Amino acid sequence: MTIVAVLVGRSDASLSLHQNYIDAVLAAGGTPLMVPTSFTEDDGRLERALGATDVLLLAGGGDIQPAIYGAEPATTLDQVDPLRDEVEMRALAWARNAQRRVLGICRGAQMLAVASGGTLVQDLPAAGFGPHVDVRHDRTYAGLRHVVKADPGSLAERVLGGLAEVNSQHHQAVCDVGAPLVVTAWSADGVVEALEGPNVLGVQWHPEVVWSQDRRHLRPFQWLVSGEAEWEQ
Repeated sequence: MTIVAVLVGRSDASLSLHQNYIDAVLAAGGTPLMVPTSFTEDDGRLERALGATDVLLLAGGGDIQPAIYGAEPATTLDQVDPLRDEVEMRALAWARNAQRRVLGICRGAQMLAVASGGTLVQDLPAAGFGPHVDVRHDRTYAGLRHVVKADPGSLAERVLGGLAEVNSQHHQAVCDVGAPLVVTAWSADGVVEALEGPNVLGVQWHPEVVWSQDRRHLRPFQWLVSGEAEWEQ
């Protein structure tokens, strides 16, 4: 039984996590354990909590504070939470030291890049990219779709399972990554859609929303839970 640490963001006075992440972990055979990003003290409690789990899931959410990757805010940012940023960085350090698999989705993929020394595109339209967020504010996160292309032989190609299109709901994206991560999938207009490294996978799309429509989208979660041997075919 693989216990999946699912880091949970905060919204006003509440914790915030879409049910879809939990459903996808359960469908992939994992047991989710929600860990709040509320550890204000670096006193080992976060690491002890994570020590009861086997792998780590970083979910979507608000924007990462640009200061973490050495930049000034260049646009209007949404739902920035410095404590969540700090806790997720510490969780990634724990996972790296413990050699645990990590899956990052949307914001989670961006955090993987930042933790490796990479940077982000703070606003895709301002940087000249096409729309990657549904202007109708489709909260299903499945209204906008676009083409995706992965490097042959990459983990990203394998988790796509032949899919040529993914959903999209984000106004920021990875600009570059630091070693040992590499970018392995892109949209047609060049936006980073996947990155990977030892025990690490980040995807910019939201497979947790659409796996029930096409079970190939469950593959990132199956990789997280059990590796490649038991993937859905």
